[in-house]
Amino acid sequence: MSTATTMTASFPPSIRLAQAIGIMTSAFLSGEFLERPREPSSHLRASRILTSLAGGVLAVSYGFVPSMSLAPNTLLVREWHTTYGRGIAASPALAAVSAMSFVYLSYNLSFTLNHHKAEVYALAALVTGSIVPFTLIFMKNVNGKLNNKVEKSKGLDRTEEMDEKEDKKGERSHELLGWWAIMNTSRALLPFTGACLGIYASFFMSS
Repeated sequence: MSTATTMTASFPPSIRLAQAIGIMTSAFLSGEFLERPREPSSHLRASRILTSLAGGVLAVSYGFVPSMSLAPNTLLVREWHTTYGRGIAASPALAAVSAMSFVYLSYNLSFTLNHHKAEVYALAALVTGSIVPFTLIFMKNVNGKLNNKVEKSKGLDRTEEMDEKEDKKGERSHELLGWWAIMNTSRALLPFTGACLGIYASFFMSS
């Protein structure tokens, strides 16, 4: 048994519990935008399978978004609104739970022989928690534009196309969703990195 595994096994239950919560929650957070609309169109059936298997924000960006590019713009923005809304409702709480678990680990190991692990846990807390300000700051613009599209689509049937002839290049619904997918992928990497740091500190760092 390696030194890192031995040290992990010798930790009290509270430390092991915090490790499990921090790692699992941050990993889940990178995949918590899985909720899809209750009545998906036929365009979404293939992406449902992909997201169920792969999970996560990355699956939404590379599964849900490409499939929705085939849909009318009215349906596209409404499906985006439901998908994003359900995910963002849970992310602050999940980020807080994960970050606080890593902070607890960092604090409790700061004055022990495992103090070097404390620094990695602190970094994991910072990276995981940064998903919230990242969303509020860097995704505010594209989220606002997509929400404006949702408002514009009200009163139209989901199969109708909104008139976007006057919109500038890059301001149309499908183009906005493409940019959102890029930003969403970047956001997914934050809690994913936090989970990797937690795993590394818990199981691969020696005392």
